[in-house]
Amino acid sequence: MFRKITILAFLSFLCLGCGNHSQTSITLQFLHFWTEPTQQALIDSLVTAFEQRYPQIKIEQIPVQWSEGRTKLLLSHSSGNPPDITHLGIEWAQEFIDNNVFARISLDKKRIPQQFILPITGNEGKLYCKPWTMNTRALIFCHNLSTLDTIDLGWDDIIKRLNASTIIGINSAEPHNVSKKILPIIWSTGSTLFQTLPLSATCDSQLIEGLHLVRKLTKHARIEQSRKLDDYVVNGTIQAVITGQWILPRLTNIPHLIVSSIPGKSGASILSGDCLGVSASSRYPEEAALFVTFITDYDKVKNMCMTLKDIGLPADLQSWTDIDFQANRDIAQFTKQTRISKILPSPPYFLDAERILEEQLMLFIYGKANEYELLNSLKSQLLTLEKSQKKGS
Repeated sequence: MFRKITILAFLSFLCLGCGNHSQTSITLQFLHFWTEPTQQALIDSLVTAFEQRYPQIKIEQIPVQWSEGRTKLLLSHSSGNPPDITHLGIEWAQEFIDNNVFARISLDKKRIPQQFILPITGNEGKLYCKPWTMNTRALIFCHNLSTLDTIDLGWDDIIKRLNASTIIGINSAEPHNVSKKILPIIWSTGSTLFQTLPLSATCDSQLIEGLHLVRKLTKHARIEQSRKLDDYVVNGTIQAVITGQWILPRLTNIPHLIVSSIPGKSGASILSGDCLGVSASSRYPEEAALFVTFITDYDKVKNMCMTLKDIGLPADLQSWTDIDFQANRDIAQFTKQTRISKILPSPPYFLDAERILEEQLMLFIYGKANEYELLNSLKSQLLTLEKSQKKGS
């Protein structure tokens, strides 16, 4: 359906887009999700700086809330008048690339973290989006768990310290966050659940061991949504949680310890990120690419990340060795976790697959299904989903 709408939209746009390109001033539409006051202020300053350098180009911002997410992007790109530049989560990039939404873009692969290459690559091996920022979730200990020795730290060591008054936070039903908080725990035992395609093939015997570990942890857990868990780790209700870099300002006066890799075999957490794409139907692709190059300049993105500490790091290999991201121990630990974290595959049906996974995990966490029931049900539902995609393609 998306492909049909997009083709029709592009055809209509081509009919409308045959005007005079020689005008002295042009306007580019820039759809982005960074709309919180401090984020918007930084975007405004970048837009102003760009317009001052290139006075013949004006940037019209289209701010969008993350809660509107993928749906808003689909609508904007099937409207017949898509934005020239689109900000999107790296997890959504592949679907848009596969549907010919974005134009090819010239990038220096040597600057791009390896995890970002596949999600921004088209079938013919060309690149279509420019990585912008990246972030991950790390394991944090606070209060009376902040004295744990992280050398060779294992889950058994952590579990031994958990009791009625020292507990860990586990995410309750909450779209997208359940997978980001629980998959790293499952991976730590050797499972590759949701790391590769087809997703159904990752539902193997290794998953059972990961679920055994989740079960052990939930015996000493407070099960709540992400924001509540962050509040609880700050006020001492819980002493351990997997969460994002946004929590750091709240930990300033609290005894805490951030682990540089998830304990266990993998060490990996979920890697997320933001990227920018230029519309394949933009009337001004060169100017749009110029704006993308300007706004993703390393020093500019670094300034954003240093100012807005919750957005992570520039999606550039340089950030992993930049001394400014090593000076603060907490940020340095998040940076180390980022280096070994993984971006989940993003086939067009990923959101449906993620919903199935999170529903099954919640049944398991609340004791309504055992390890083997979850494995069998999850595999069966994913196989059905994948087969339906093949029939519809």
